[in-house]
Formats: sequence, structure tokens, C-alpha cells
Amino acid sequence: MRRALRMAIGLGLCGLALSGIACQTPGAGATQSVAQVYLEAGRFQDAAREAELQIRRDPQDPQLRLIAARAHQGLGNTERAIEHVEVALDLAPGDPEVSILLGELEQGRENLADAYVAFRRASKLAPDEIRAWSGLALSAEALGFEEEAARAYERWAQLEQEQGFVP
Repeated sequence: MRRALRMAIGLGLCGLALSGIACQTPGAGATQSVAQVYLEAGRFQDAAREAELQIRRDPQDPQLRLIAARAHQGLGNTERAIEHVEVALDLAPGDPEVSILLGELEQGRENLADAYVAFRRASKLAPDEIRAWSGLALSAEALGFEEEAARAYERWAQLEQEQGFVP
């Protein structure tokens, strides 16, 4: 019954072309897309369940780990979210999204030193990513790294101006 339901959902994804989800046949990729659709709909419990099921079949997929982490973050399961992000970091150390999410999670639990390290790594991996610089600025300032915080705030402001953000 569960398999039939997942297949129906997977086939139903084909009708979601307007939301940018690719049409896939049921299987590993379809379940990942189902988890992503649930996540985007704010159905964190469903997203976590689908992502966890898929991770059992494909534990080496860093994007699936990010989906699971975001779902657990939405549920308030910060420890489980961090477990997934740490695995994703091992699998894809050059992906700035992994470091940004880790920084956000660590900030959320007031672990500023680890947040600082994650945002610093993200700012090096993605020098034009506002979230990396804003996280670095805030965590550096909170830790008392005044010069680094000032540089990060400058870069953050510069990126906002370049990208057309209006204060």
C-alpha cells in the first residue's frame, strides 16, 4: 500500500511542472522529489519521513541529506538536522549550502563558535552569497572578532547594493 501511495505521489509530481519539479518515474529520485515537495509545502513530518526512507536506500546523497536536515529543522529536531548536515558536509565539502545550513543550525542553538566556522567556510566557498556573509558578520561580532565582523558587514552591505536590495 505504501509503495502504491508513493508511486501515485511520484506520478502526481508530473503535474507539478509549474512549480519547477521535474517529472520522474517512481523510484529513488521520485521519493527525493516527494520529500522536497513536502518540505516546500511546510509538511515537515512528511518530508522527514520520506527523506529518511530514501536515505536508507541512498545514504551517500548530500542533497537528500539537506532535505532531511531542513525537514528536521522545521520540526525543531535540531540535533537530528545537524547529524544530516554533518554527513552532507563529509559528502560534499565544497557545497556552500551545507555550510550555510550548518551555520544557521548552530546559531539557532547558540553555538556561536561552530556557527562562525561554518559561515567562514561558506563565505570562502561562495564569496557572493549574502547569507554566508551575514551569518559570518553576526557570529564574528557575537564572539568579539570586531575587525572580522566589520569586514563581513562591509561585504554584506556591498552584496546587498550589488544585488539591488533596498534597506
